[in-house]
Amino acid sequence: MPTAPPTRCARCRQLHTTGRRLCSDCARVADGRRPSAARRGLGADHQRAAAAVLESAGHCAICGLPPTADDPLTAGHIVDRQLGGSNDVSNYQPEHLSCGSAKRALGTHIVLVTGPPCAGKTTYAEHHARPGDLVLDLDAIARQQGSTRYWHHDRATLARAEQVMRREIMRLAARRSGRAWIIRCVPDGGSRTGLARLVRADQVVVLLPRGSTLVRRARQRPDTVTTIHAINEWLERYTEGPLDEVIKAWRR
Repeated sequence: MPTAPPTRCARCRQLHTTGRRLCSDCARVADGRRPSAARRGLGADHQRAAAAVLESAGHCAICGLPPTADDPLTAGHIVDRQLGGSNDVSNYQPEHLSCGSAKRALGTHIVLVTGPPCAGKTTYAEHHARPGDLVLDLDAIARQQGSTRYWHHDRATLARAEQVMRREIMRLAARRSGRAWIIRCVPDGGSRTGLARLVRADQVVVLLPRGSTLVRRARQRPDTVTTIHAINEWLERYTEGPLDEVIKAWRR
């Protein structure tokens, strides 16, 4: 049977030989179906990388918990392909099916607020948040879980706080709407960018007041010496990230 001459798809303008107005993948979309895995960038290279990541995976990179029969591990992109991520094995991580779904559903109403201790992250988020916004502060959650520290919480308390934060993010994802403010320190620019993409933050705020301002605020804390040490450690580790919006001073 003779092959149909190549024609351009009326939707994507790619050459095809289906003999129809649309290519196979665009016809799938028109019929309410997804394009093929290869067209979505999930071809053989994706399959190989995913298999390599899952071969030795024992826990979810998002929540840190092991897989279950109802919630198995899948291989997810660290940086989405839509954001320029590749199918290289280094850009994959094991994720619960539910965590991956929640990560994709978070939308574009997430603000990541970062900075050193005493930068005013919680105050900034609470001041700018609208009624009904979700404010997630890991240190505040840890204190609710029984910690007596402002940061550097014990491992068990921190693990419980991380689970609470994950649960709240999942609730936000289930609504598929709304706004949230996620407060973390994260001095490293690369880690900050990775976290922002992980939670689908459309804004990354880095609060960076003067050192004298940070020290003055630290002196109002009961653990002044520890706090100043934490501030200096953060500033030494600080690097800029491509998504950062650095704010050195803001007025309430």
